[in-house]
Amino acid sequence: MAIFKNSTAHKVRVYMKLHPQATVKEVAKELDIKLHHVHSTLWRDKKFGAPKRVYKKRVNKEWNWDIVSVTSSDTPLPITMEEPKVDVVNHPPHYKVGGIEVIDFIKAKLTPEEFRGYLKGNVLKYTSRAGHKDDVTQDIGKLVWYANKLQETLAT
Repeated sequence: MAIFKNSTAHKVRVYMKLHPQATVKEVAKELDIKLHHVHSTLWRDKKFGAPKRVYKKRVNKEWNWDIVSVTSSDTPLPITMEEPKVDVVNHPPHYKVGGIEVIDFIKAKLTPEEFRGYLKGNVLKYTSRAGHKDDVTQDIGKLVWYANKLQETLAT
């Protein structure tokens, strides 16, 4: 079995989690590390959030990945064994990068007539490619989504 050496930052986070009232000097003295390591770890966690650590376990001759969150906040994050379910048809996460869904941005930039043409084009695209590229149920789901959005815009 391999032995993994924990990083200095990880040691600081674990110690601070177990001793939340400890001062920076106490942490540095207890862990026998330089004071600036403690300061930089706490600053990094405050500015960017604590990193997620990934551990690999072998179960029944297969590799499983368990996501374990390490945080220095007062409220611990839950440890999950599964990834959250993603709705790839109605709200794909890659369409929300930048804080706005791409469909809303496109609607804002086009005239109502151009937007209806965009929706019709997507209905045709997902109709013609169903079963040829991705999962057929996913393509049909997107086809239905665009058809409903087109119907919604025609009603207004």
